[in-house]
Amino acid sequence: MSFNFACRVRLWWFLLLLFLVSGTRSTLAVERINPGHVVKITVSGHPEFTGGFKVLQDGTIEYPLLAGIPIDGLTVDDLKDLLHSVLLRFELEPDIFVMISEHKIVKFQVFGEIQRPGSYEIEGRVNVQQALTMAGGPAENADYRHVRILRAGDGNQADLIINLKDYFKQDSLMLPPDVEDGDIIIIPYQRIDINVRVLGSVHDPGFYVVEDGDDLMDIIQKAGGMSRQADAKRVIHITNVSGRSVRNVVNVHELIQSGRYQDLPEISFGDVIIVPQKAEWRDIWLWISRWRDIIYFATSIFILDRYLH
Repeated sequence: MSFNFACRVRLWWFLLLLFLVSGTRSTLAVERINPGHVVKITVSGHPEFTGGFKVLQDGTIEYPLLAGIPIDGLTVDDLKDLLHSVLLRFELEPDIFVMISEHKIVKFQVFGEIQRPGSYEIEGRVNVQQALTMAGGPAENADYRHVRILRAGDGNQADLIINLKDYFKQDSLMLPPDVEDGDIIIIPYQRIDINVRVLGSVHDPGFYVVEDGDDLMDIIQKAGGMSRQADAKRVIHITNVSGRSVRNVVNVHELIQSGRYQDLPEISFGDVIIVPQKAEWRDIWLWISRWRDIIYFATSIFILDRYLH
């Protein structure tokens, strides 16, 4: 009976080992080369044939001896056999080592308001902000709010527009989107000829240039600040949202008194800010204007009477 038990234990261990070996083989078999992978090839004694080479989207590899030959779908062993047959012309029995890198090489282009426009590539992941840093960073007049990404995928080209300022905010936990292979990043020019108009009870009403990150109070300060008769509880902010004019009433007094400066609306090009007068000041100015008209009228009659006599 103990003999049968020992046989069963040995048989169980043999089946378990067989299962593990077959599982390992199947795992290795599914490790295939795909476009975007970096294949690291080492040929002993031939540094000119050694290095990391990217597999292109059409399945070919940037390896000089395999130019134009598609290798996507091959395993590491398949590629070693292919290289062995090619390298026989240089050495009878070359020692070849092939490894598929875990990271892919990402190639992208950056144009527009950037310090060093051009083509770039990196092995591994890179987001939009890191890609712009590689290109020297945005120029002085770069528009962070309308960064365009032209992306080709599945035969169609997508045109993405992202607002990088959303990711620069202190309370933002989001990271900028990753750059994909073949992306074209365009940093547009920030138009400074489209200004913000400030009307109403400010010291210097008029047009003012909005700079990156300006909020409502920043623009009002550029207009000399609010006058004594200004109603800081009913400041009107007119902006454009998706092609439509939107009118918001902002209680600037409450936001400043409570220290909620982050809730002050951010100003965009073409916005209009209207600072109204307080109700009591409107009444006072109404009576003043009426008395002024009466005085003008009486003075005109007096002068006319003197002139006629």
